Amino acid sequence: MVSQLIVKLEKPVIDPDEIKYKAKVNSARKYLRNRDFMHYAPSLVPEPLGSETWSLAWAYIREIDDILDAPGLPTDTIKLLLYKEKQVILDIFNNEFMFRKRHPLRYLWLWQFFKNQEKYYDNQVKDLIWELYESAKMDIDRRYKILTNREMDRLVYKKAVIFFKLYFTLSRLDIGKYIDELSYDLGKGLGIIDDALDFLLDYRSGYINVTKEELEILKVDMDPMDRKFVDILIKRGYYTLKAVQVMRLFLRARQIARHIKNKLLRNYILRLTEIFGAPIIEGRLIPGEKYFIKGGEILKKLLPDNEDIAYKIGHKLMAVLLSIPQVSPTMFQGFLKSFSKLQEKFFNAPIY
Repeated sequence: MVSQLIVKLEKPVIDPDEIKYKAKVNSARKYLRNRDFMHYAPSLVPEPLGSETWSLAWAYIREIDDILDAPGLPTDTIKLLLYKEKQVILDIFNNEFMFRKRHPLRYLWLWQFFKNQEKYYDNQVKDLIWELYESAKMDIDRRYKILTNREMDRLVYKKAVIFFKLYFTLSRLDIGKYIDELSYDLGKGLGIIDDALDFLLDYRSGYINVTKEELEILKVDMDPMDRKFVDILIKRGYYTLKAVQVMRLFLRARQIARHIKNKLLRNYILRLTEIFGAPIIEGRLIPGEKYFIKGGEILKKLLPDNEDIAYKIGHKLMAVLLSIPQVSPTMFQGFLKSFSKLQEKFFNAPIY
């Protein structure tokens, strides 16, 4: 399928309809798989249509996000890139888009994603996409600024909570009335821990992942451009504060998960809280740390190169993988006993 895609791309201008559906889907899956299992795994959980549509959307989002996050990229360049992406989206909406040889593959993923949206989903999906687009603009505008809790809350909601809502919607994972609550708790928690783990990297690019109110709580009153700013912030308890904020959300998500009847979905939510919470639970919440799916890279190596077959096998094996806790139950229980003390230090600290 992917070889058929390569042949088609030799033509200077192509109607995306000429390229087989599976070729577009599998090239998106291949892109995610080549990154790591953490990016690939979510596409193995849903049934075929949900998996295909999510893969197209996620591959596009992931690639453009990487481009915008490139270190040293000037603000004006980032804004221009976003503007060009918006024009592609509008061309697709107006049925004016034609794929050209110089275009990146992500435009094909985007085109097919919107075709799936028109055929299988309601217009709420388009609204969610625009929310994510707005979050990218908001992120650019916060460079070299310290936001208020309210401003940071709005940003994290648009880029992380909406992200999970899009995933649950496209995947057609039936979590029923809990979609808003779980999207909020998982999205907000992931957004906060992402900002904490990427603090130094983001700081060097002009993104300051702490709010005005949090600086007051931590009693840090200095110019964020001061070379001692980061060290002082960490010494005053920045990562303890982030741990409290994140685990409040993840523990609440775990409580909600207990009400989900479908065992696979229930296990999936529980495992997500453990994967994203592992840096905190395992005592490695420091700049540059990562979260990962234990056993995931082994599973990825076992899957065949053919993405159609890999999905069918991976979809079945994910049920087994998700049944295994990602954090030692003993360690989790030990963490819960100490968590009350952590909360006492920042009992009144808001979650943005």
